Amino acid sequence: MNKAVLDTCIPCPKIENDCYDWYQRHELKLKQVSEKKYDLVLIGDSITHFWHNEAGMVNEENEKVWQTYFSKYLTLNLGYGFDRPQNVLWRLEHGELAGQDPRVVVLNIGTNCFSITENYQGNTPEEAFNGVKTVVEKIFSMFPETFMILMEVFPRMPEEKQRSIDLLNEKLREYSKSEKRIHLLSLFRKLTKNGVLDPVFYRPDQCHPNAAGYRIWGESLKELLKEHLKERGS
Repeated sequence: MNKAVLDTCIPCPKIENDCYDWYQRHELKLKQVSEKKYDLVLIGDSITHFWHNEAGMVNEENEKVWQTYFSKYLTLNLGYGFDRPQNVLWRLEHGELAGQDPRVVVLNIGTNCFSITENYQGNTPEEAFNGVKTVVEKIFSMFPETFMILMEVFPRMPEEKQRSIDLLNEKLREYSKSEKRIHLLSLFRKLTKNGVLDPVFYRPDQCHPNAAGYRIWGESLKELLKEHLKERGS
């Protein structure tokens, strides 16, 4: 295991094999940013990636929810399945927002720091936090005036992952208090029942939202986006 791969603050390209071609997606994103200016950018892992059906791999209900909330804005989806903070850093350093000046960035990253695989031994909540913080600082170094909506990491199962997520989210709450450019958004109460993940809003893997879960997220973003963005054609 390369220690640099485990370091959430060191930019790193693809680590995991998932249901799509990571490098092909990177090339798609480079093409998209070369052709258009985006006002709204969503950055993250599969939870962001699989909301938007760009390559025929997302179910139609998720896409309908995406269109409901984002078609009115010039929106770029920079979610990549199985990404961790170090992957996001690599992508940002390799042109995925070149020439852009987004007014709003929605960042949702960190859950895969607690996903242990053959390629990855996992991180502590402190390591995960340092990675998220480094991504935030990288984005602000590129776009000092952007308004950032930083998501607390979504609830998931099993319980040991949720315990690590809870500790990470505590650190994100403390951090956001000292950074006025960040609006920290938590969906915990909306996506749980009696403090436990509510399966009504999740796919069977109990990690990824279903269309109902995405609608909760979209509704939670709606007023913030309306405040900071101009709708297309208005």
